[in-house]
Amino acid sequence: MGSKMIQGFMIGTLVVLLLAAAVWLIPAPDRETEEPSQSESTDVAVLPSDGGTDQPVETAAPSPPAVEDTPKPTGDRADPEQVARDFMTTYPGDVQPLADPTFLASLDGVDAPLLEQVTDMSLEQVDHVTGDTYERYAYTVSGTYRDDEVPVYSIVVARPAEPGEGGSTAKNELPFQVHSFDWAPEMLGDENSPGPAADALSPISVNQRGNLISQTHTDVISQILTVDPDESTEQRQARLDELTVEPTDVTPPMSRSGRYAMTTEILSQTYSTEPGGPITIAYAGTWVDPYDPTYNGSWSLTVTITRDDDGRFIVRSVEQSAPTESKNDE
Repeated sequence: MGSKMIQGFMIGTLVVLLLAAAVWLIPAPDRETEEPSQSESTDVAVLPSDGGTDQPVETAAPSPPAVEDTPKPTGDRADPEQVARDFMTTYPGDVQPLADPTFLASLDGVDAPLLEQVTDMSLEQVDHVTGDTYERYAYTVSGTYRDDEVPVYSIVVARPAEPGEGGSTAKNELPFQVHSFDWAPEMLGDENSPGPAADALSPISVNQRGNLISQTHTDVISQILTVDPDESTEQRQARLDELTVEPTDVTPPMSRSGRYAMTTEILSQTYSTEPGGPITIAYAGTWVDPYDPTYNGSWSLTVTITRDDDGRFIVRSVEQSAPTESKNDE
């Protein structure tokens, strides 16, 4: 009885050992090729660029997009830097969409072959001012000229300081436009050592634009409004002919008797140039009889300015843009 129990125990032990050996000899599944469970995550992925291959590739953190050195033009004229950059890459080509009418008119006859020798141009903002009439940004354009890195020119882009509707409380979305152009001092040189741009006919500069209105008022408008009782009609015409290219027939405000001039005051002086036309400046003001304040009125004159063969801005004509109005004119 005891021997049968021992024999049965030995047979059972042998069977268990055989089963354990069979399990140990069966190979385990390959974890890299096994189809993952839909409910589990995996650390491998197939990239689309692999063409659909099933070769496992370890995923990495996505790379940030590359940053471009030069922003692409957006066509947004409300961005002053974009306007300046578009001008830099276009001029001396067609810059009509970028230029305000006065600057555009100053391009008549301007030739800028010098800029064809400048490469690797770059832009830098150097100033920003908001005044009563305009918001202005100044930029310097540099580049490589004859193997030297130098400032080449500067421009000012501007727009009216306040939007047309809503006043100063509204968001200003008016477009910026190029207002002036100045060669860099290195390009102009000096009297003893003229630079490559010393004799170049250039667009209107900052100083020219700033002085053109006041100089024209002082040298031309004030002279036309002057009345000298001792001056004959011929003498007056000869005096005014020296101020303008075309004769002017503007009649200044005078007393009823014609014996003395009226006291005049200027109220506004603005560029009113039309695109594609010459530079025009509109002046407007009032006049009053110094001996009879009830006798008064208004005047308005328009000056047309062009450039001569030497590049100087000259007054071509002065016209009365509106009839002189008077009160108490009996």
